[in-house]
Parts: sequence; structure tokens; C-alpha cells
Amino acid sequence: MLAVVLLHALTTAAEELEDFDDFDELFLGKLLDVVFSPARHEQEIGMSPSAITLISREDIEASGATSVPDLLRMVPGMDVSIASLMHKAISSRMYWTDENNTYLVLIDGRDANIELLGETLWAFEPLLIEDIERIEIIRGASSSLYGANSFSGVVSITTRALPEKTSGWVRVSGGEVGMLGAAGRASTRLGSWRFSLGGGAEMSSTFTDLRGTSNRMLKFRALAEYNWSGSQRVLADVTLSDGTGYIRNPTVGNFGVDGGVRAVRLAYQSDDLRGHLYWTHWPAAFSLNAPFEYGGITLAKLQPVEISPHTIDGEAQWTLPRFWDPLLLIIGGGGRFSWVSSDEMLDVETFSDITHPDFHQPGFDYWEARAGAFVHAEFSPSDWLTVTGGLRLDYNTETREFLSPRLATVFKAAEGHFLRLGVARAFRKPAAKETRAHFLVDFPDDSPITGADRDLFLEFMTRVLGNADLENVGLWSFEAGYLGRFIDDRLSVSLNLYFNRLTNDTSMVPNILAGGQGLPDLENSSYMYQNQEGSIDILGSEISVRFHVSRFVSLLASWAYREVFHDDGESRVQSPRNLITLGGRFRTDSGLIGSLYLFSRSEFWDTGVENPAGLMEPPLSQHMDNVFLAMGRLGWRWSVAGGVNLEAGVKLFLPVSPFSAPHFRFHEKGGGISVTGMNYGGVELRRTVTGYLLGSF
Repeated sequence: MLAVVLLHALTTAAEELEDFDDFDELFLGKLLDVVFSPARHEQEIGMSPSAITLISREDIEASGATSVPDLLRMVPGMDVSIASLMHKAISSRMYWTDENNTYLVLIDGRDANIELLGETLWAFEPLLIEDIERIEIIRGASSSLYGANSFSGVVSITTRALPEKTSGWVRVSGGEVGMLGAAGRASTRLGSWRFSLGGGAEMSSTFTDLRGTSNRMLKFRALAEYNWSGSQRVLADVTLSDGTGYIRNPTVGNFGVDGGVRAVRLAYQSDDLRGHLYWTHWPAAFSLNAPFEYGGITLAKLQPVEISPHTIDGEAQWTLPRFWDPLLLIIGGGGRFSWVSSDEMLDVETFSDITHPDFHQPGFDYWEARAGAFVHAEFSPSDWLTVTGGLRLDYNTETREFLSPRLATVFKAAEGHFLRLGVARAFRKPAAKETRAHFLVDFPDDSPITGADRDLFLEFMTRVLGNADLENVGLWSFEAGYLGRFIDDRLSVSLNLYFNRLTNDTSMVPNILAGGQGLPDLENSSYMYQNQEGSIDILGSEISVRFHVSRFVSLLASWAYREVFHDDGESRVQSPRNLITLGGRFRTDSGLIGSLYLFSRSEFWDTGVENPAGLMEPPLSQHMDNVFLAMGRLGWRWSVAGGVNLEAGVKLFLPVSPFSAPHFRFHEKGGGISVTGMNYGGVELRRTVTGYLLGSF
């Protein structure tokens, strides 16, 4: 039914087309837009030294997405995985993974990757999708500018600027899977000062428990900005979130989280100098339900954990005055200090050391520092050639130093046609969960672990999960790209080819040795992250076509193909080879606005599904079939008295599994229900229709 209505809306839009000479600059400007992230300064998108995708405000307004990861499905080659409504993961140009730790996520420059986990928990970020102005996605190694964890790339989110006059908006929504939500924002200006307050509340059940209320989230944001000239401004940003829900970890499976983000950010910006200083706090309580079973016997269970990570981060960059016109130089750097404490975790350096005063005492206090500095240079001897070179040195107290170079050349072959060649090196710093996290356990009354063996089991737990000897994961990336514009800049075609070589990759390695009396050898067994020998090669291509048919209609098509080769030279179908996107968005003068996109993922084997038999059993493999996902939106806008605008509509999220039943459900992350009725792995996605009412003034 929605597709029929959308088709009618597109037909109406086509009937309202104007002559191309009157093409609306709102859409034309997007193809000629500038980007900031790939070179840390504004430049035409065709001159970017990296593959870059821009999701505009118009894309966001028309999209049926309810979260940033769903918006990122429009990026060519982007793997998006929903393990639960509260846990969504992204990656690209890698083997398939739901670790969610290959992209650096920046929200107005603030690093949203939690230091403890090394990833972004999207649902807990105090960010409203209505407040996003644009998203720039760098696809490819970016450590030469952004340091650790900008491994597969960078997602740079820019929120909407504070307006010149008093304004606001409010939204209420509700729909299937028990979804209810409300959000709003109000802004005003007083002389050179601008202020804004916003927030929202959301609640939902889960795909597996449609009647309960499992996920709750509150968000708040306050901004103040002072402008004392056209190019100089100071901004203070306070963001808070608090919520509960279920997220997933590849090791301990699904677990409950009660926590949130507290962040305070100060930023300065001028034509040549910009910098920020922020503090983030992510207090959380984890309800872990992962058993340690061996031979069908439950030995222990993980205890609930309360943890309190803090991070202080400062960064600045300076665009040097030009002493030679063809040369642009930018230098910058910064530092970070993080610490975390918990009474329900184990410190590997003290718990098993009989000479230490805290021998066999629980408790965990850990700190980490890192610093980095970079130089970025662009040499443009003519208007058709730009050579970009960059180098960054990073150091941290956990894995020491790493050097990240980049060299790229962009040729402007003709007006509107750009060729790019580049090579770069990047790294991912293992997160604290991979290097230092060790959990306490409880022993059931019928556990065979008794007496002094319980201390021995806790010593074994200092060899479960974290490994302080981990090294940085490295990546060399080679790429070639083309961007062309046709039909008076209405048609944009991009083609990217890449080769990535991944070294020192990490994975959980079970080493559970048999002991006496049917129990494991606790003194010599381990189950922790390890660096893998050899390399993984990823070879791929991404083609994307964007056609602005008119000022009313914009169409998108993309196809990404990928092969993953392990060090034995064989290509294994442990990652989907094909990712295809088809669809578009529209708006009309009559007030209709909407979109319909179809995303397709080819089959593969998910080899990292946690075993419902427990943490001491090896992970499972699950075949993931060819699937489709339809995502759309249909809304109608109208004006009422007093300058108030209203919009009402629906959003659609529809998983389709055409080759296996049930045909309108599937897993994006392997999982299921065990014979005992326990959910493991990712949840089964189901249709979600959400209605909304949005008002603004």
C-alpha cells in the first residue's frame, strides 16, 4: 500500500517538473557542495583525497530511518547490523563484523567511541535525528588525520546550527514493537548569543517480546554560542542521556545495560584556528547472563557489573598562513586521558600477584593516556592537480606508538570529472575491554568448583577476555576513484576500487584444556583476545549513481562488491560479497515528502555466533541467506496560523527474506533460540511501522 502511495506521489512530482533552467539551487547545491572531514578544511567534494559520501539534510528529512546506522545504509558498501533495537553496528571495506569498532564516530568533533568498549553505542548517544544537519562519511583509512580507530573510516556528524531567530520543533511518534517517543528543541538569539534546549524520550519493547517494555531512553542537550565576528565563535555544549536496554557483545552475548552519556564540550572556531576540550562520563550497570558451562555442567555465572569510565580530550588545529600560494599546510594535535573503575571487576596486575597487598581482592582501577600530532599538506600547482600528503604520530600508554602516513593525488581531468589515487596506513587501538576487562563470577550451589578451587577459577578469569599484551591492529589501504558529473550537474557517478591489507587482527581464542575429574585445567586454560598471525586481504569496488531528476525527485543506486582473502589465499564467504541499494526521495509543492529505499545483502556464513552452551564452548557458524530490507517514509506538510508548520506521516522498516521462510523476518546478525528457550546472538528483525506528528515554528 505504501509503495502505491509513493508511486502516486512520484507521479505528482513528475507532473510538477519545471524547466531545467529553473532547477532549484537547493538540490543543485548538494552536488556542488563542499566537505570538511577528508582534509580538515572545506573543499569541493570532487577534490577530496578520500572516498566520501555526503548525507544531506534533505536526505535525512525524507528518510524513513529512525537511527543514524539506518541512515548509513545509503553509503555504498556499508555493512549495517542490528543485533537488537539498542545495539546497531556499522563497518565497511572489512570482513563482515558486528564489533562496531572499525569506524571513528565524531559528533560535532566529539569522539563518540566509548574508550572502554572501543565502539559507539548509538542508542545511548544524546543525539536526535531531527537535529542532524549533515553526515560526512570517509570510506577508507583515515588515521593520518584522526589517529586511532579511524580504521575503516570516519563518520562525522554535524548537528544543525543555532538559528538567527527564535524557533523550535516538537515531535511525537508511536508504532509497532511498542515504540513510543517524544522529542523537541527550542532556540533563541540574544544579541551575539544564541541558546538552544532540546531533548526527548523513547521507549519500546523488543522484536522477541512485543508486549513488554525493555528499552527506555531519555536525552537532553543544551547549547550556548557566542559570535563576536563573522568567523569567530565559542560554543558550550552539554549533553546527557540515560536509558536501559539490551545490547550484544560477541563474547558474553546479549546483556542488559542501564547507563548513559554525560558530556561537556567547549569549542572555539575561526578561519584558521579551531579546537575543543571535552569531558565525557559513561556510568553503566551491566546485567550479564552468560554461564560458564563445561561438559554440560554450570561452573559459574558472570556477576552484574557497575562501571564508571571518564575521558578528558583536547584537540586543536591551525591552518598556517600561505607563504606560497600553491601550498596549504595544516598542523594539529591533541591528547586524551581516560580512567575507569569498578568494584565488580578484576585487576590482572594485582589479583594473581601473591606479593601484592590486593592479592585475591576484587576491584579494578585503570587509566590510559594518549597523544597525537599531525601535519597535512596540499600542493596544487594548477587547477587540475592536487597532491595531498599527511603524516601523524600517535602514542598511547597501552600499545605505544604508531605512524600513519597518507599520499593522494586528485586529477581534475575535465570540468566536473575527477580521478583520485591514494595510499594510506591506519590502525585500531584495542579497547580496554580487549586489554584489561576481567569479570567476577558467582558460583551456583551445585557448582563442582568449591573451596580453594574458587580462587583458582577467579585467577582463570584474569585470563578470560582482556589481554594486556595486545598490539595495534594495522591496515594498509590502496584505492583509486572517479567522480563524474553529467546533465548540468544533475547526475553524479562515482566509482571506487580498493585493496586493504589487514595485519595483527584480534579475535577471541579459546584455549580450554581438559583437567582432572571432568573439569577444565584452570591453571593453564585461557579464553582471551589474541593478535592473529598472517594477514587478511580485502579487495572491492563501489559504484554509486545519484540523479536529481528535478527539484522534487532524487534517485540513488549503488552496488558494492567485496572479496575477503585470508593468508591461505582462499576467498571465504564469511562476508556478503554484494551490497545493493536502490531508491530515492521526493517532495512536492503540495506538501508531500517521502522516500523508498531497497537494500540487498547477499548470502554469507556468520562464524562468530556465540554458543548458547556457554562461554567455554566454541562459537557457532550460521548461514545467512540473501535478504532485502525496505525502508521508507511518507509525510505531508502544511502550514497553519501563526507561522506554525505541521507534518504527519509514517515510516516503514520491512525485512524481506525471499528465499527462506518466514519471508518477512530475518537475522542481520546470526542468532536464534536455544532448546532451553534462551535467546542468543542477534534478534530476528520484524516489520516496524511508525507514525509521527512533527510541528515547527
